[in-house]
Amino acid sequence: VSCHDDMCLVDRLKASIPGLSDATRSEADRMAELIRLDLLAQTAVLTSQGVPFLLSGEEMLRTKQGVHNSFKSPDEINHLDWNNLQRYPQVFDYYKGLVHLRLSHPAFRLGSADLVRKHLEFLPTQDCLVAFRLKNHAGGDAWNNIYVILNSSPDFQTVQIPEGDYTIVVANGQADEAGLGDMQGGEVMIDGQSALILHD
Repeated sequence: VSCHDDMCLVDRLKASIPGLSDATRSEADRMAELIRLDLLAQTAVLTSQGVPFLLSGEEMLRTKQGVHNSFKSPDEINHLDWNNLQRYPQVFDYYKGLVHLRLSHPAFRLGSADLVRKHLEFLPTQDCLVAFRLKNHAGGDAWNNIYVILNSSPDFQTVQIPEGDYTIVVANGQADEAGLGDMQGGEVMIDGQSALILHD
């Protein structure tokens, strides 16, 4: 979702979503939406198969003030603003939780196309949703089925999953492998501009 010789994620989101720069909205509302979308984008990266790529500073909402290729730019463009760790600790904590989840669960890093074809299936969804299941203890994972649901819509959305008892590990801008709560299967609701990850 970002790399060193293009816009960093914060700048890309501001450039592509007009409401994030809309001066008629409060700064708090704009930042809340920016953070939701930032976390959603990195959830897609860190739950995808293959090798994830994160630009330095993304975990602290790095900005290069919209400069694409900043190799000739001064420090005020290229620096990492370490104060953002204190301003937005929830962003760092979420990234940390996702990295821990990925490292702890081989289902997120299967290592071959054959294993991906065997264990990953996409679920039927409506617009603005991506949902997939990593099934049957993928890669020898301790979790049987892992559901990853990404909702880019600002509104609640629903996805059907099989009936059963599930543990939520990512929801509402929080990521914790130990669990954030329990949920029943069936029609599952996902908050706007957020990710939901659960397992049985």
